[in-house]
Amino acid sequence: MPAKKKIVRGAEIVTMDRALGDLPRGDILIEEGAIAAVGPSLDAAGAEVIDGTGMIALPGIVDAHTCLWQTVLRGHVPDLWTGAYNSRLLPLRHNYAAEDNYAAAYVGAHEMLSYGTTTVVDYCHNVRAPGYAEASLAALQEAGIRHLFQYSFMAAHPDDFSAPGSRYEDGKRIYERFHNPGSLTTIGFGVDSIGAPELARQVAFARERQAPSCIHVNETGTIDRLHAMGLLGPDLLVIHGNLITNAELELMARARMPLCFTPTADTQGTPADIVRRATERGVDVVFGCDIPCSIASDTLGQLRVMFNVQGYLDGAMERSFSSVVGRRPLPRPGLPLLGPRRLIEIATIGAARVLGLDDRIGSLTPGKRADILLVRKGPFGGSTAPDACAHVLLQTSPRDIDTVLVDGEARMQGGVLTGFDAAKAAAMIAASRRRILGAAA
Repeated sequence: MPAKKKIVRGAEIVTMDRALGDLPRGDILIEEGAIAAVGPSLDAAGAEVIDGTGMIALPGIVDAHTCLWQTVLRGHVPDLWTGAYNSRLLPLRHNYAAEDNYAAAYVGAHEMLSYGTTTVVDYCHNVRAPGYAEASLAALQEAGIRHLFQYSFMAAHPDDFSAPGSRYEDGKRIYERFHNPGSLTTIGFGVDSIGAPELARQVAFARERQAPSCIHVNETGTIDRLHAMGLLGPDLLVIHGNLITNAELELMARARMPLCFTPTADTQGTPADIVRRATERGVDVVFGCDIPCSIASDTLGQLRVMFNVQGYLDGAMERSFSSVVGRRPLPRPGLPLLGPRRLIEIATIGAARVLGLDDRIGSLTPGKRADILLVRKGPFGGSTAPDACAHVLLQTSPRDIDTVLVDGEARMQGGVLTGFDAAKAAAMIAASRRRILGAAA
């Protein structure tokens, strides 16, 4: 039986709790899966000790949008410029069996844990029939990652449901069976894109259950149309949004409607200025990995992409609208937009707040669940960075992820995943690829 009481000893702590702040050296006491106390030299007689010496402790990373069902087709669409995602990847959903959803979620969830992500919004637009959502959820629960599973209505068509209303019945059944805010599993919904005949019904379906939902927005004018339909709201997360106008962003801000930007997918040949434009207008922005068929499910890696892309865009903008002398514009409020601490904040307490999970996760606050990431400072001289977030984002790599706790349980320790069967994973991936790609040949 796992120890009911644990303590992380001697780590540099980034709490993301404004009242607690950062601790240059301190302890985190965990009892029954929750954070009981944070501070120096805590008394914890009989507790299991996790040595945090030489490490930075911070809240687990929250990924706001990833399609884990694609993990078994890793690298199948490496180039998004060609349009192959729509033409080559999405049609393969017709070849998936429910066990392929299980394999993808099992491998993808463990991959995310290995990168320090403790919560994933798993957007599953591969629910072709009853049993597919259950398969994904079984794998997520086995992996032990916290998850908001988004049952999407954007499935392949035709599907294998027996009647037009059967998908709603299936979604209702999944919500009633699995949604449990006291557990690692919560359920939300993904709705069709603008223009779909069932869109308003799908949003209403989610809102009847007070469940969060999301919508992909890749065109100008979508937000205007959603506004005219009375569908804007803080519970409907916009995905991508590269072409949203400033006037539409102002509508979103008034409705407290957030935006999820997926850095690699949303900077490959597309306008990427939406993050600044949204932030300046008061729209909350969060980040996700998006599509494992193209990139690794490494959310911290995506924050690094965003740091560099936004830094480039900030400089280009400033040079376009002001006189710049020298290599870089002078810093000012809002320039640069996204420093390392701000990015880590967005991917912890910020994302938790947007997803309605901030009462449970997002900061190392006593009373919240113990979702904790420990990052080794490394063997190459540590760091003189005055901000631990800068060290995590800019001076470390996945090899430095040491310990990952979810609900107080070690999902990775000493850089090794616990409970992950690599041979089982490899066999499942091979079987899925033979089935999916073989059927497509």
